[in-house]
Amino acid sequence: MKSYSCSNTTTMPRFFFETSPEKITPGQEMNLPDAVFHHAVRVRRLKSGDACSLFDGNGNAWRVTLTSIDKRRALARVERQLPPTPPTSFPVTLALAITAAERMDWALQKGTELGASAFLPFYSEHGNARLNDARQERRSEHWQAVIVSACEQCGQNRLPRLSPPETFASILKTAADDAPALRFFLDANAQQTLPDALRNALALSPPPTQAFLMIGPEGGFTPDEIRAAHAAGWQAVRLGTRILRAETAATAALTLVQAAFGDLA
Repeated sequence: MKSYSCSNTTTMPRFFFETSPEKITPGQEMNLPDAVFHHAVRVRRLKSGDACSLFDGNGNAWRVTLTSIDKRRALARVERQLPPTPPTSFPVTLALAITAAERMDWALQKGTELGASAFLPFYSEHGNARLNDARQERRSEHWQAVIVSACEQCGQNRLPRLSPPETFASILKTAADDAPALRFFLDANAQQTLPDALRNALALSPPPTQAFLMIGPEGGFTPDEIRAAHAAGWQAVRLGTRILRAETAATAALTLVQAAFGDLA
């Protein structure tokens, strides 16, 4: 079972613990996985008798109490299962052109905090990131850790799905398979703003059940990419008159969609 530790900003420390609910029952005593042990005991300095919570990334969480700690392991007693987190009623998927490491991290972190359901990293023509298989695997593992950490910070027990990096064309096809859905891509030269497009979407019948937001690289989308997106049924939208960095644009766009249809409403 994989586990990732997360920084804590709440009263009770929280740790991601990849498991299945049927394997955890109240009263059970279990060994903490190595990664959770390291961060709970070595980094967070938790001691026997301290409480923390474990969440599985699928909406389930448990309160546990550390009962025994030695140099190499810690035992924890499961006290109770915490109220489960239901799936969002309006999933929003962020398709992100792969950018510089720190900017990509920022977009993933804030996107998770704002309730994105999934992330689709993709390669774009103006993007300067090209990863071989080994680097792509390392970046994906790092991105997953960023997402987990953000989930802990915002109290989210469901991990957004992170897909392997894809091509621009595959992103268009993926979103086309899901309907009814809103499909927007950001273009500084678009005729309509995202708020205007969302107001129009609120009047649709039947209403959309999810949204896809595609954010390009710093150089924007190429004319060929814009034509392909239009042909696939995506709407071009802009965010006012300012040119935003990719990570800022992703955060602003997601906030607007969540305010109109999601859990910021």
